[in-house]
Amino acid sequence: MFFSSINGTNKKKIILLPHNNPDGDALGSSLALLFYFRKLKHDVDLISPTEYSEFFQWLPGIKDIIVFSEKTESIIKKKIINSDYIFFIDFNNLSRIKKLREFILSSKAKKILIDHHPFPFQFDFMFFDPKVAATSILIFKFISKMNFLEKIDKKIATCLYVGLMTDTGFFRFPSVTSETHFIAGKLIEKGININQIYNHLQEKYNINKLKLLSKALKKLKILKKFRTAYTSISSSELRNYSYKQGYTEGIVTYGLGIKNIVFSVFFFEENEKYPIKISFRSKGNFDVNMFARKHFGGGGHKNASGGLLEKSLSESIEYFLNIIPNYYNNLIFSI
Repeated sequence: MFFSSINGTNKKKIILLPHNNPDGDALGSSLALLFYFRKLKHDVDLISPTEYSEFFQWLPGIKDIIVFSEKTESIIKKKIINSDYIFFIDFNNLSRIKKLREFILSSKAKKILIDHHPFPFQFDFMFFDPKVAATSILIFKFISKMNFLEKIDKKIATCLYVGLMTDTGFFRFPSVTSETHFIAGKLIEKGININQIYNHLQEKYNINKLKLLSKALKKLKILKKFRTAYTSISSSELRNYSYKQGYTEGIVTYGLGIKNIVFSVFFFEENEKYPIKISFRSKGNFDVNMFARKHFGGGGHKNASGGLLEKSLSESIEYFLNIIPNYYNNLIFSI
């Protein structure tokens, strides 16, 4: 019934919502859906709860995103409340969209989830599969179920391919399957420029970002007994490097490049007010999704998750260090 209603000739008011600090998969999935629904002649708005990284400025349609701020708040509120459908893309918990949550709860719109993270909240319609490598795959399948794969053009394919590349670590993560490559192949057939996309995604460094990375690596600590590495960046350190959104992206992965390390953690104090943002990455069977959910009010995937703590940076690290001994066996025997 849902597919037939949105496939119909009646113009619908649609809101697309990625999560806070949207990554490549959230942006790629949302922008692809924006282009697709426009082809169906619907009235569509893509609203981001926060600013996105400047490293995605080259993406098709990126300038069409409405970023939530004091200036746009009243406009966004009106659009959300008056919408027919609201799509939640690449997240499954309303805590991931900050102040927009209260507007959502005031809207009578049908709420549709398209996501691949485990343990979702309940929505009116659920297009959900935690086994797929990226939400971009679900957008491809969503369009397929509506029998409109021919409407995937070069712009839509580019956005979806970016989602695939970024959420699979350039097709390196364990979540990658033959289906992942099959869909990637279908997107390539649309004429996308793989080399150009790859170069854009690699050209994400400037001198301040590299200096910030250098600072984080100098502070890297190894808990050899627990096969764990962790580091942090404080708000005072950010001020020294003209911080912009996206500068700390990827820092957490460096710890996993160390021999015998299976768990890497990054603590990020974006400003002097709480909370502290924490990123978790793991190898093998150590489940950082469950770890983040149990201790840090977060979640994500088995090998890539995040969380928050309403503590100072030093208190957050101390809290973490007190927890780690409880996972000795899980970490030592992780394969």
